[in-house]
Amino acid sequence: MGDYSYKLSGDVVIMDADGAETHHFVHRVGQMNVLRDKSSKTGFVVTMNEMNGGCYTFQAELSGDTLVLPPYTFTTTILSSDGIDISIIDQDENPTMVYTVKASGNGRLNGNMLILRESWNGQQTGNPTVTLRAPEMMILAEKN
Repeated sequence: MGDYSYKLSGDVVIMDADGAETHHFVHRVGQMNVLRDKSSKTGFVVTMNEMNGGCYTFQAELSGDTLVLPPYTFTTTILSSDGIDISIIDQDENPTMVYTVKASGNGRLNGNMLILRESWNGQQTGNPTVTLRAPEMMILAEKN
C-alpha cells in the first residue's frame, strides 16, 4: 500500500487504583509504512515510526475494502500533561508514564488517505492498578 505521513489523536483516560480518572489528549505524528506480507494473500505489515522516537509494528488483514487491525500490543509513554508543548513542562512535576497497550481497530483507504480507528486498553508498566483506555483513537495517514 505504501508510505504515509500520519497524525494520531484521541482522548486517553487514565484510572488510578482509587478509581480517579484523568483525561489526556494524545497527539502523535510520524511515518507509517504499509507493506504486503508476502506469506499471505490478504496480509500487511504496518510500521508506525513516531517523531518522538517510538516505533512499533503490527499485522493487518484486508477484508473486502476494510483494513482490519487484529489485537496487537505496544508500549507507549504518556506525559501527565500530554498534548501540551513538552518544552514548557517541568518534568519533575509532570512525569512520563510508560504503558503497555493492547490495540485493535479497522480502517479504509479513501483516495490517498488511509483512515484508521483504534481502541486502546492497557496498564501502567510495573503498576497494573493504573489502567488506560481510549475507545476511539483516530489515525489519519496521507500517502507520501
